[in-house]
Amino acid sequence: MPLKITKLWQVKFGFDYHQMIQMNLQDMDREIAMAGNHHHLIDIAPDTNMAAVAGTTDGGENEKWLRKLTSATVNTPVPRDLISRTPMLWYLGERSGTILRPRTRRARVEALHSVRAVAIGPFHRGDRGLPFPDDAKLPFMRYLQDQCGLDVKRYVAALSEERDRLRDEFADDDAADGGAADILDDEEKFLEMLLLDSCFVLVVSMMLSKTGTGDDADSVARAASINKDYFILHMSVAQHADDIKLDMLVLENQVPFSAVKLLAASCRGLMLRHSVEELVLGCFDDICPKQARRAGDGDIIAGGEFNHVLHLFHWSRVPKNKYNVLSTPLKLLKIKKESERLFPCSMELRRSAVWFRQASSSGGDLDMWFWRHPASPVAVMSVPCFHVHEYSAAVLHNMVAFEKHFYWAHGACVTVHMARMEGLVRCPEDAAMLRRRGILASMRRTDTELVALFRDLGEETIGARLPEEYGEMLDTVACHRRRRVSGWCGGFVLHFFPSPWVAVSLAAAVALIFVPSVLQTVYTMLGYFKSS
Repeated sequence: MPLKITKLWQVKFGFDYHQMIQMNLQDMDREIAMAGNHHHLIDIAPDTNMAAVAGTTDGGENEKWLRKLTSATVNTPVPRDLISRTPMLWYLGERSGTILRPRTRRARVEALHSVRAVAIGPFHRGDRGLPFPDDAKLPFMRYLQDQCGLDVKRYVAALSEERDRLRDEFADDDAADGGAADILDDEEKFLEMLLLDSCFVLVVSMMLSKTGTGDDADSVARAASINKDYFILHMSVAQHADDIKLDMLVLENQVPFSAVKLLAASCRGLMLRHSVEELVLGCFDDICPKQARRAGDGDIIAGGEFNHVLHLFHWSRVPKNKYNVLSTPLKLLKIKKESERLFPCSMELRRSAVWFRQASSSGGDLDMWFWRHPASPVAVMSVPCFHVHEYSAAVLHNMVAFEKHFYWAHGACVTVHMARMEGLVRCPEDAAMLRRRGILASMRRTDTELVALFRDLGEETIGARLPEEYGEMLDTVACHRRRRVSGWCGGFVLHFFPSPWVAVSLAAAVALIFVPSVLQTVYTMLGYFKSS
């Protein structure tokens, strides 16, 4: 059932999925019990050996495994596991693990999901050579103790009360990772991980965020910088700032954001000028794609909670109320051939009289529009400028992986944009043309490297469920390309005006030929009127 209808029933009619399922199960049990005596009799001769064993043990040893099998502690994780493996069951009010190690990684993109500075969470705990191992995170905790009034015992007690809920934030589908399983199953190790990692995230956000903190916190930071130990801490963070920011955006390198908010609330001397969400987002103001939404605008997701830093970053970069995946797009169902699902390249669109225009990035960098009028042979595709940096591949891969696993809750905006960009940039000529139009910008990558980048990102979108907006744009573009007048207009422009300079040269030639003739005619007429 779609999420909107579910919420409407819950609000207006008090609809409860769990109660409905429980009632259905009770009805099924009654029907089976009534029908079992008449229509489903199974005659199986009892095993004499089993009967003898049952008689001799008198319900001793055999009842142990039965009690264990039917105990609540064993059966409770079973529905959770089914819910985590069945996306549609998310609508029942449960939430699957939100921090996981992507299982669909290929060997050539594994480095894009690795870390270079710090391990946050259980999955990268065994990585060696990182500048910030567990013992290097202790100064961050002492920083909050000395400068912000953190009561560690009280915070750990609060974490212990929320341990089960925080444990559910991590996925259980990577049983092969023994190190992560040991941390998640051991209460002491798990609480220690949450303590150190949440302290690291909060202190680094205070140091790197451009949002700023309150006056009291600014004075504390200035006083702390005088201290030798904290001066070294500031300098070490500044030296590895770029790597730390990127590590905080790796899908499997996360800590529950609720633990970070609880830590900020536990620091009595910490006076934040803005919310914790705005403070953390301030660390990524210089990371592309650019922001489309801010947490301080009063526009928070339903429930007002973010699962982790990558979730917050993804939410801030996608447009509002677009690219939600609630059902299979009808437009995609109508497309028969797999080749028709691919977005046409830029040169093909130009041959169909589609003009590219750089759109304003005030609404973010991950949205594009296609406009056409039935009476006009020309269409316009408006695309914000997409800046490609050295870190873009890692950030986009993690955002696509986040959407791939949780598209039913957070949409598929990045996946849609990568699928469209992979179609637009299919050859170096496409990349060169989009550069000239101001739609692509990259100082370090050549046109061929841009093609390879979007091809790799496009492969990650194969098999992903895409929202209705993607199918609607595909259908609109296909209708425009089928018009003969559009093909004739695009071919005429490409043949006679392959470059804007050709049009400028033609206009200059026309001016040089006709302007003197017009002036001479005017002067002749003026002389005639004067003589008469």
